[in-house]
Parts: sequence; C-alpha cells; structure tokens
Amino acid sequence: MNKYEWLLFDIDNTLLDFSKASKESLFKTFLDHDMVCTEEIYKTYNIENAKVWIDFENKKIDTETLKRIRFAGFFDLMGINKINPFDFNTAYIENMVAVSEAYTGAVELIQKVSSSHRVSIITNGLKEAQRPRLARVGMIEMFDSIVVSDEIGVAKPDVRFFEYTYNSIPNPPDKSKILVVGDNLMSDIRGGQNFGVDTCWVSHKKENLSNVKPTFMIDTVFEIESVLLKGLKS
Repeated sequence: MNKYEWLLFDIDNTLLDFSKASKESLFKTFLDHDMVCTEEIYKTYNIENAKVWIDFENKKIDTETLKRIRFAGFFDLMGINKINPFDFNTAYIENMVAVSEAYTGAVELIQKVSSSHRVSIITNGLKEAQRPRLARVGMIEMFDSIVVSDEIGVAKPDVRFFEYTYNSIPNPPDKSKILVVGDNLMSDIRGGQNFGVDTCWVSHKKENLSNVKPTFMIDTVFEIESVLLKGLKS
C-alpha cells in the first residue's frame, strides 16, 4: 500500500510558475500605466514584496494591509507618486491571473498522482488571485480541497492553517499518511513539520542553508513520483 494517502500541494513555484507570471504581470502593469519597467525595477520589487509577505506570514500584518502597503513602500522607494498603489495592486493581480501558467506537465502530473492519492491545494495568497489562476490553467477541478490563506484568515506556516486544512478534507487520514509538497522551506516545510506531517521540499536546485530539514528533497515537482514510489516500497 502507498505510505501516503493525501498530498498537500503548494501552488506558486511548485505547480505554477509564479516567478515568470510575477515578472510578466509587473512589466505589463507598468505599461498599462504608461511607464516602463526594467530588470532593476523588477529586482527591487521582488526584494520589497518578499519583505511584506514575510511580515504577513509572521502575522505582523493582515491581508488588507498587505494589499495597501506592498506597492506603497515600493513606490516610495522608486520615487513613483502619480499612481494609487492600491489600484496598481488590483491591476497587477488581474494581470497575474491573465498570464499565469502551470509548469509544463504539471496538469498531467496531478492527473496521474490523483489516480492513486487524494490531492489538495494549500496556498498563501490572495483570494482574488489563487482560485482564478488555478481555473485559468485548467486545474481548479482537479483537487479534493483547496485552502487559500486569504479566505480563512491565517497563513502557512501557522499550525492553524494546517489544522484548518486537515479538518476540511473529507475523511482525513492519520497524519502519517499525509505529505506536504512545496518550494518554501518556511511556510511549506516548517509549517508541515510543526503540524506533524512529512514534507517534500521542491528545491529548484537551491541549496538548503536553513536548519529546516524536509523528509524529502527534490529538484522539481515532477520528481514527486519517485518519492511516492519509495513510499509504495517501504
């Protein structure tokens, strides 16, 4: 029998290419506002945006604050004062949905693993973006449950996020039968560990410089099949 019965997948940079969509969306939203984005601007945005999301995951700010401030601080830094940052954020999210793509083969991967496992989505993200993005790439109907942090008021790695996820899935199995699959060592891997389930880090060939030690480490999500095969043999 499979060791794991239920797989909890992150979305961004796990199944969907968030880095590509974020970049395309920022460039397009700048263009929509009669401005030009550059690689340097995009790099600065990534740094500032990451700070805001870390504050969100550490419960220093809520979602509505995140929406208000993530472009406000970035605009202040860049000396941009002719655009309402909240309106820019709204346009950015709309563009993000429009350009989102799954990694090539990700749809087929979920179809395959869902033939032998139950599968769920666990994502930190905005309600305006996450389900519409899954719908755009044709994955919205493929999961047994979908949990979006913005919809429940708590985010990974908070144990309450995982408790909510566990309680929301039909006939939840023993925790030993659950595997979290994600690219973020803090929100996905540490969060899963704190809840007491096994974890699989999608590293994208990055070195693990943290003290977080996942149960499994793979370079891309497509190696999850080999992990599940190990579970089948154990």
